[in-house]
Amino acid sequence: MENSKIMKEAYASLKGKWGLAIGGNLLFAIISMAVALVGWLTVGEDWGANLTSLIFAPPLAIGMTIFSLNISRDNNPEIDNLFIPFKTSWVNAILAYFMMGVLVAVGFILLIIPGIIVALMFSQVFFIMGEDNEISAYDALVKSMNMMKGYKWKFFRIALRIIGLAILCIFTLGIGFIWLLPYQNVVYAKFYDDIKNNPSFKNQEYIN
Repeated sequence: MENSKIMKEAYASLKGKWGLAIGGNLLFAIISMAVALVGWLTVGEDWGANLTSLIFAPPLAIGMTIFSLNISRDNNPEIDNLFIPFKTSWVNAILAYFMMGVLVAVGFILLIIPGIIVALMFSQVFFIMGEDNEISAYDALVKSMNMMKGYKWKFFRIALRIIGLAILCIFTLGIGFIWLLPYQNVVYAKFYDDIKNNPSFKNQEYIN
């Protein structure tokens, strides 16, 4: 599916769900900032925010993928979707987040472009873990890597479109981000479903 069609379908999926989507994304942002603030105040300025974010941000991010996929698929999305991974895959979420962080950091240390490629390679990890709460962190990384074969440039281009919209939101004094963030997450959910359902990926032996 062309990126333009993915973005149009994402917009259509949000029809009648904008209030719910905005509410979920605002709650996500508030919790993320609160977690970082608590770490900063209790543990210390240097490591506190990073430490608490490492513990709470990964499962919350997976919860956002579940929430966004349910909006995209019109599958009874609920705010409670954000908290599902805290019950099902908390440890695996942290491990995946840590492993991705290390690999992306190594890529950027080598050169900027390898870092971007690695980030694109593992861009689907949280969506994969959102759909399969029993998959290990390592297997999720491997599955994302295989899933993104031939699609990294496509994802990069759709991300550039989102960045372009983000630049426009700056001229609205940031108010536009209230709509952009849920739209962005649903666009990425549509992208995930598009490449996941592609026969070139589904026929691979690493798919269960």
